[in-house]
Amino acid sequence: MRRIIFLWGWVLFLSQLPFPAWGQDARLAKARDEKKVVVYNTTTVPDMQKLIDGFHKKYPFLEVESFRSSGERLLQKIFTEARAGRYFADAYIISGLQLWLLRDAGQVVPYLSPEREGVLKPFKDEAGYWAGVYFNLEVIGVNTRLTQPREMPKRWEDLLDPRWKGRMALENEEIPWFASLQQIMGEEKAMDFSRRLAKQQLQMRSGHTLISQLLAAGEVALTPTLRVNIAETLKMKGAPVEWAAIEPVAPNAPVSLGLAKNAPHPNSARLFIDFILSREGQTVVRELNRNPTRGDVEQPVPRATKVKLFEMNWDGVVKNYARYVKDFNDIFGVTGEGK
Repeated sequence: MRRIIFLWGWVLFLSQLPFPAWGQDARLAKARDEKKVVVYNTTTVPDMQKLIDGFHKKYPFLEVESFRSSGERLLQKIFTEARAGRYFADAYIISGLQLWLLRDAGQVVPYLSPEREGVLKPFKDEAGYWAGVYFNLEVIGVNTRLTQPREMPKRWEDLLDPRWKGRMALENEEIPWFASLQQIMGEEKAMDFSRRLAKQQLQMRSGHTLISQLLAAGEVALTPTLRVNIAETLKMKGAPVEWAAIEPVAPNAPVSLGLAKNAPHPNSARLFIDFILSREGQTVVRELNRNPTRGDVEQPVPRATKVKLFEMNWDGVVKNYARYVKDFNDIFGVTGEGK
């Protein structure tokens, strides 16, 4: 009888606990057994390490294995592994455009993290396939030692001025920018502009970080897609860099987070996603001078909040993504070797 009373008392006590706490404890126990989480991502190595450090501080028993590559190469790797029936990744941090392609291909699965409630509506889907980690604003960036203030382009057509010939650099996977021009200008006008811009002998380089370094060093005078967070970081370090927005600016599709299909460490992956989307994780994002997606975390660059934004039809871009890639590569002469 005493044993029965004790057991009923214990059941009554547990019944008063909130169910999520039970679930969280169970997930923690399973994550401890998994020991690590593998994240495929396109984030710069230093920024990814800051996010990993924040996560590891909260969950010191979990190792984070990070694999970084460019967006296009990461897609190729994921699809190649899937065709071979090999699944190594637990979570993806990649451009929303590319994550949506993975969703449509069945390579991500829904996870409705409780932290999604704090994420602004434009940066998440209802089904739980993706949620934004941060978003980028790309603007005109110039080297101030090579450019006079009066020369700062005010219209896209200003980039066609002979003064810029051979003095500009463009990232060789700038598909979102290319697509945004077509929605802002109209397809026919944007294609004509792009063909004329290609005749300006642009340096096609891989990586926004590399291009920003070339800009700061004076090896190029201008880039049309300098990310605001990179520009502000360079300016704080005393680099001769300035930026201006040709409005309206189409924000990049948010760099987003998703749970990989057949994740080897699914419980660790869910903890990782929870942290990145939490106020704590988004504060780390802000400290990196990137734009957080939560409404309760301030944006890092006040000046950028005043830029007039263009609302993109990203579904249309995803639908025609292969065509955008082909047109961009054909116009700007990007080959497989150049990526």
